Amino acid sequence: MEYSDLIQNLFGFVSGLIGAGIGGWFTLHATNQVIKGEFELELMRERREVEGVLDAIGVEISTLWDFHQMRIGEIVENLEPGQALEFYYPLTQDYFTIYDQNADLIGKIKDPELRKLIVVVYNKCKKVVDSFIYNNEIYLDYREYLEQPDMDEKMKKMLAFKHQKLIDFAIEIKKDHVEIKDYIEKLLAMLDTRDAAQSSGLLEAA
Repeated sequence: MEYSDLIQNLFGFVSGLIGAGIGGWFTLHATNQVIKGEFELELMRERREVEGVLDAIGVEISTLWDFHQMRIGEIVENLEPGQALEFYYPLTQDYFTIYDQNADLIGKIKDPELRKLIVVVYNKCKKVVDSFIYNNEIYLDYREYLEQPDMDEKMKKMLAFKHQKLIDFAIEIKKDHVEIKDYIEKLLAMLDTRDAAQSSGLLEAA
């Protein structure tokens, strides 16, 4: 093989390597771009899901709180010291559907303060529900004694004991009510601020 042929073959080999390298780079770059695009789409989808859950949480909490206030909230707030909560508050279902069904998305909320506040509000709401269920039990028990036609001294003492339990527990219910009211107002204010910021951003983008 002549020297010129060797040089030509070597040049062709090197050119092939360079071409393969360039082709491989473009293929890798294109693959990376596709992966990056899919990742960004996934992030956008997740962001929209989180925003949708936050909207739903705002509706769920505000609706439940409005109903609670209309039904018994003002009664609790107006309880005087030493006064029992003689009221049966029917609670027969799971009221926190949005929160319970989207626990995985709650953890993906970027704002740590908002994320923590949502968890705290729902946990305290569930505690309030449990408290009213317990108060219902005490109240029904008290009413059962109260409606007895003939009471001896033993039954009268038991009636007084049941009524005192209602008085003592009313203190806890009112304390929990005042606490959860503050947390709910703070949460709804944060959600409203977020909605206003989003609306402002949409207007600026337009």
